[in-house]
Amino acid sequence: MSLVAGHQPNLYPYGGFFAKMAVADKFVIVDNVQYVKKQYQNRNRIRLLSGEAVWLSIPVKNAGRFGQSINEVEIDNSLGWREKHRKTIVWNYRKAPCFDFIFPELDALLSREWNRLADFNIEFIRICAGKLKINTPLLIASEEKISGVATDLILDICLKTGSEAYLHGRHSLDYVDFKHMEEAGIQSYIQDFNQQAYKQLADGFEPNLSILDIMFNCGSDSRDILLKSNSVTNKVIP
Repeated sequence: MSLVAGHQPNLYPYGGFFAKMAVADKFVIVDNVQYVKKQYQNRNRIRLLSGEAVWLSIPVKNAGRFGQSINEVEIDNSLGWREKHRKTIVWNYRKAPCFDFIFPELDALLSREWNRLADFNIEFIRICAGKLKINTPLLIASEEKISGVATDLILDICLKTGSEAYLHGRHSLDYVDFKHMEEAGIQSYIQDFNQQAYKQLADGFEPNLSILDIMFNCGSDSRDILLKSNSVTNKVIP
């Protein structure tokens, strides 16, 4: 059985994104669905030294572009976001025990010019997958001619990747027609990700931050922490 999973190309994704990638046989970056403002496609949270969780965002061009797909979204580079990201990360994580585990690669990424949001996000995801030793093949939906919405999109992912099973996120219970998937011959599995606590620079623990927080604090142990936080169950159709 070949298990495939898919996800939109979020900015600095949280740990569950990479845990899902690690346990799948193939992983599809769904870059050709509609961009939604104020979601995780152009922002994610890190933790300040004070303990406060704050958003890091990439400004994008929205005016007159309603309905654009994620891979069409252009970055607004007039707002100096790259230097802001660099300064915020350095100030708040430079004393983290594993700061150098990922920062050189991130710094190089932020030193390059980027025009499209998806290109930056996908390159960051590839870098993190390498650092986490996740060897799952990474496919891009637009390049594989994958299309559809909701359940039909998932079925097309399975068809185009030759997969017999799909790994859903927990929120799929709200919109996926599991009976239809079963009738199409596709098995459904559900990921449940509950972030295992790890030591952060500030007191206490704030879960489900960007993968950057885990990697700066845990380094080469990050993969094990992610997998211990992850579980997969079979979706039983009533």
